[in-house]
Amino acid sequence: MSEDRADLPQLIRGARDLRTLLWQDPHRPRYHFLPPEGLFNDANGALYWNGRYHLFYLARTSVPDPDHAGEEDWVALWDHASSRDLLHWVYHPPALLPPTDGSMPKGVYSGGVIRNAPRPTLIYHGHKLGTCVAVAEDDDLIRWTPLAANPVIPLHTDDDEFVVFDPCGWYQDGVYYALIGNKNRRPGHEGDCTSLFRSTDLTDWTYLGPFYRSKREWTDEIEDAACPDFYPLGDKHMLLLHGHRPYGQCHYYLGRYQGERFHPELHGRMNWPGGQLSGPESLIDDRGRNIFFGWVREARPTSFWKPDRSWASVMSLPRLMTLRDDGTLGIEPVPELEALRLHGRDLSSVAVPADDEVTLEPILGDCMELYLELDVSEAREVGVAVRSSPNDEERTEITVNPERETVRVDLGRSTLDPAVDYGVPLEAASQVAPFSLGDGEAVRLRVFLDRSVLEVFVNGRQCLTNRIYPTRGDSTGVRLFARGGRAEARIVKAWDMEQVSPW
Repeated sequence: MSEDRADLPQLIRGARDLRTLLWQDPHRPRYHFLPPEGLFNDANGALYWNGRYHLFYLARTSVPDPDHAGEEDWVALWDHASSRDLLHWVYHPPALLPPTDGSMPKGVYSGGVIRNAPRPTLIYHGHKLGTCVAVAEDDDLIRWTPLAANPVIPLHTDDDEFVVFDPCGWYQDGVYYALIGNKNRRPGHEGDCTSLFRSTDLTDWTYLGPFYRSKREWTDEIEDAACPDFYPLGDKHMLLLHGHRPYGQCHYYLGRYQGERFHPELHGRMNWPGGQLSGPESLIDDRGRNIFFGWVREARPTSFWKPDRSWASVMSLPRLMTLRDDGTLGIEPVPELEALRLHGRDLSSVAVPADDEVTLEPILGDCMELYLELDVSEAREVGVAVRSSPNDEERTEITVNPERETVRVDLGRSTLDPAVDYGVPLEAASQVAPFSLGDGEAVRLRVFLDRSVLEVFVNGRQCLTNRIYPTRGDSTGVRLFARGGRAEARIVKAWDMEQVSPW
């Protein structure tokens, strides 16, 4: 029993010290899902089961370093949390731990849930082993049994055209399918491409060839297809991917799935240079909704394998993914988030003079939702600055430019901390996404601020995700601006958001 441990007082003091550290951190989010402590990265499995939403994600734990006596090493494992409402999460014991025989020296790597499997089933990459499978023992999904036959798909050799790496899977008509790896070496399939395998028993798998063919007008040859996630969306199928080259990309294809092959028809991205969204995962719930989660990386220094902060990384807000009437992707925050709204503020229309700004005096904060409907018929570009200090030493701008057909998050003044790195010089940092308006269409922005997290939903068809780290306690202002002509904010609404994170 823990009460008999001689080190129990030290553990209690350490736990209290950690909680105090977390409470005092002005950048720790309040309503996004995040680990109770330490670092995590990829969302590695998501499913709806027995009335609960389940999330699995890649975390780290310490073990004795086999090469350096008395020192600690770090290995990867799958942590697990669940929720009834997508807002309030319960942390569970780890779902997957590396075996103690040293066969996975760096632990359990990325993978996913096998969709529609008769029993909840995880498929994942074992470091130095290959593709592994584990099956749930109980309906709370607390206990998982790895197959004795693991690895069911061993690591590839240089002669194999497939690459054994991050997998995903699904079950259809009595057959298990798995997408394995982030590249395929068959001539003509250069660039991002994953490989399809088939099984009837989860143990013996047959390689069926490359799953799809990418095109250079969509992606560069250096890009890959890591952490795949494949599922139906409307009358199409969607393939979600994480990209390592350049690192931290999140992109997708929409197309047809026919004859055990995927035929992409449209390619899109969810992250652009300067953004922090990676490692995507999704689930289909009991209402048939497709709900997306993504890993929101840090832009401040932190060690990937050895967590040197009390916490690091956040999960994106859950997003509804739909197929729009025009065949493009629809992206909206789940309506459940409205239950967190507090202290609503509603302004009548606000006129913004040309080449000027208007401060929204009653609206300020670092943990809030902001809704704007903007008329840009006269302005060259229009937007909102959030987390603004009184004299603009710090501010983050969200700008829509109809002529250039872009929406942009400007990060050059987001923080005075010189250690923050967006991958480009801080004074020039921005994330720019394609976005076009229809004739007479207003700009509709839903902006979620959660201390160091910024998520911007634009007209239900685009979303930008960033980490921002203001250093000043008074960087809480909100300002509307118009350039090249006047603009009008027809609707301005704001709410504080209730805290749901544990500290």
